[in-house]
Amino acid sequence: MKRKILYIVLLCLPLYSNGQDIHFSQTTRSFYQINPGFLGAFNGNLRAELNWKDQWQSINNTFRTYGASLQFSFGKGDPRFPVFFALGAQAFKDVAGDVEIGNTTGGLSFASFLKLNRNSRLSLGIQGNYGVTGLDPSKMQWGSQYNGLNFDPTLTNGSGIEFQGFSYADFSAGVGYWYTKNDRNVIAKAPQDAKVGLAVFHINKPRYSYEMSDTTRLRMRFVLHGSAIFATGNEDLYWYPNANIMIQGRQHEVLLGSLWKYRFRSGSKVTGFNNELSITGGVDIRVTNVLDAVVPQVYIGIHHFSVGMSYDVNVSRLNQASKFRGGFELSLRFTNPDAYIHRNPWRRGISI
Repeated sequence: MKRKILYIVLLCLPLYSNGQDIHFSQTTRSFYQINPGFLGAFNGNLRAELNWKDQWQSINNTFRTYGASLQFSFGKGDPRFPVFFALGAQAFKDVAGDVEIGNTTGGLSFASFLKLNRNSRLSLGIQGNYGVTGLDPSKMQWGSQYNGLNFDPTLTNGSGIEFQGFSYADFSAGVGYWYTKNDRNVIAKAPQDAKVGLAVFHINKPRYSYEMSDTTRLRMRFVLHGSAIFATGNEDLYWYPNANIMIQGRQHEVLLGSLWKYRFRSGSKVTGFNNELSITGGVDIRVTNVLDAVVPQVYIGIHHFSVGMSYDVNVSRLNQASKFRGGFELSLRFTNPDAYIHRNPWRRGISI
């Protein structure tokens, strides 16, 4: 009986969660959902990412999420100007349940970086999105469609019309501090790369309801992020601690953990040709009101490409229904050859 109740709650959650945002566990591959101020904050000029997640597989036809983003920065390598800029585009979609409750969103982002000193930059980013939310009423089944012998999908009395989809536009902004080591004269124990930022999503709190008379609004989401890449005694081994705190209405989430990166082969510091071969692995934990999930993850870096895999292992009391299954997540990232390394031959250009 308890398991049946849990199934019902999970399937109805998208209708009654007051617009809680979707998100990926691989935060290093979905910064557009963390802080638009970090758009372009990487070693390179062009980056493209794809994300896919299948969650709660033990419960039929539940949450499936897809995402894609593109970032382009310009003016980054010109020492004559203290400011560089970045443009981005992002899109994501989630689908849940037999009636395909879902949200499709796409938009543009812009960020500017002000140089504070040789290694530090202050960033400001904005993001605008347009979303369409709805479900497929044709896949609903009603008692009026029973003809006395069996179910007849051609019969209807208008039930489900109240669940017609709706659209909305929303705006977000974020500020950040980006430290990146690009000379020999920094403190030896300083990180190779570090980010700290605060972002606010859905600043305009758009209307978010299936009913025109309903004034329910999409609540603002606040995100505090911090991460850093540290060198170790082994010149090819790096440590990446990270933390994300998200608050949206009554919902809150803390995602923190640590990754380790080992380079079997590094990129050329003389020609700028990226010939890196690396593996990165570690574990994050997700905490809501309770310890919700443990997220082991691994990333394989080959030349300009990186493939990421992770799995959310559900460890909360929900595991009675989930059987410890959370969700498998896959990502693919491409970063262009970095001429910035070529202009600074001693630059290590480390990224996760």
